[in-house]
Amino acid sequence: MSSMTSFLAYAEARNRVLKPIDGIIMYPFEETAIPQYVYFMPKGLAEGECLSDFFKQQFLHLPELFYVLYFNPIRWILPDLAERIHALQCIPVGYGKDRKLFQLSYGRITFDVTPVSEEPDFEEQTVFRVPLYIAETNFFVNVVELPNNMGTPKLFEKIDFTWQ
Repeated sequence: MSSMTSFLAYAEARNRVLKPIDGIIMYPFEETAIPQYVYFMPKGLAEGECLSDFFKQQFLHLPELFYVLYFNPIRWILPDLAERIHALQCIPVGYGKDRKLFQLSYGRITFDVTPVSEEPDFEEQTVFRVPLYIAETNFFVNVVELPNNMGTPKLFEKIDFTWQ
């Protein structure tokens, strides 16, 4: 039985509420096989929609939010996480004023959104506007920490997409 199937069975038995969300992921190009943090933008691509078209249409006018989330703990549930990351089709991008090399891809992250308390999450968040360089185009993206109400990342799945 796969580790993902085992976790899903565990979550169901414990009445955990899981929410899979497709989106754009971006992480620093590093020597480590599993990034500590990833930047995640919830975004479902329509059938046949290219990722490059999304950037051209959305980011030139109204930047979407990239959430910074702690990604490394997923490896405890998915021992093959490094292989999943290695198998991703990635586009190199420059991030920030110094154009640090990042990998940009598309995937599905499953969040555990089981309520832990009845208190609403009213944390004030600082949004950072950061330049993103893709090929010869300069975009701006908004980056913010993952709010508690989005849940805890538990699983990651590769989703096939086309860039152009």
